[in-house]
Amino acid sequence: MANQFVVAHIVPTGVKADIGGYVGDATPATNMIAAIADKVISHPNAVNGVAINLAKRNVLYVEGYLLDKFFKGDIELKEVERNKIGVILDNGMQKESYDLAMNTIEAMRTVGGIGISGVFRTGEGVDVRAVKTPNGSFVGEIGNEDALLDACELALRKGADALAISLKIKVSMHDLEEYFRGKGANPYGGAEAIISHLVTSRLGVPAAHAPLLSKYEIYKEMHSGRVDPRAAAEAIGPAYLGCVLQGLDRAPRPVASGGDLRVRDVDAIVLPYTCMGGVPALAAQKWGIPIIAVKENRTLMNATPENMRMRNVIVAENYWEVGGILAAMKEGFDPAQLRRPVRKMGILDFIAGRRH
Repeated sequence: MANQFVVAHIVPTGVKADIGGYVGDATPATNMIAAIADKVISHPNAVNGVAINLAKRNVLYVEGYLLDKFFKGDIELKEVERNKIGVILDNGMQKESYDLAMNTIEAMRTVGGIGISGVFRTGEGVDVRAVKTPNGSFVGEIGNEDALLDACELALRKGADALAISLKIKVSMHDLEEYFRGKGANPYGGAEAIISHLVTSRLGVPAAHAPLLSKYEIYKEMHSGRVDPRAAAEAIGPAYLGCVLQGLDRAPRPVASGGDLRVRDVDAIVLPYTCMGGVPALAAQKWGIPIIAVKENRTLMNATPENMRMRNVIVAENYWEVGGILAAMKEGFDPAQLRRPVRKMGILDFIAGRRH
């Protein structure tokens, strides 16, 4: 990636991020970064918008586990023009759930031109549930991972390059209503991360998850009244598979070597100020990658640069400042030179000593 300016934009899922804590609401910030950078490495949580994925073409859609492997230096990313996508649906759902999923798939084929290698249903229900932690964030549990992996392996044998997974996630209706009112974290997010991490870690292919809603959940989302603006994409149409299929269409593939992008090609990582505890932030210390920590993007976490004793961190109050910092970095000068006042540099005296 010689002479290209590469930035990663990461917003952890399930932690109630003010920007990126809802489906797709970090897309404007991601696209702003993409207007400055030549390539932006991001992930499903940042740009998935239910039926739509409006990320710019130079945004690389990389699942969280593969993102961690990339920043550890274990894999490289190979860009592609098109993936053949295998779709995995959970078993035991109502007809209305499958109808919505299949209509979404057909719409992405006929309108978006997305290549679907096949649709596969798990042999048994996968039994996924959202789990709320004491601090209000969400993780997930998978009861029958073999049913999921068996269907995924079949899809790969049938020619899939990437996997779009849509499972039923058991969530509390109270937690879902709190989320729609802007009062709680995304209850699906933590479980979705567990699902995609499982598949990519075992099978090594691009994968992303979209909730498969029950008839009752479809009704609730479509009749939820006025919701928090960040949740509006879900209230107008719960066809979650749409954004995942669009993202996976050109998702880069992980390779051991010979990829188009290596971790040493990354010029900066943009993260919420309180989310310095993940692999990308820790790996940035090893590789000497500057981190831009965005204060305005508040979360439930408290892994600040100070608490994590991070070096090489530039603090930005908001994404407006992020844009200026990145523009300066791309031009090759210190962003601090844009600030005033300018401090005078001191002179260090050198005292020659005797050589013995």
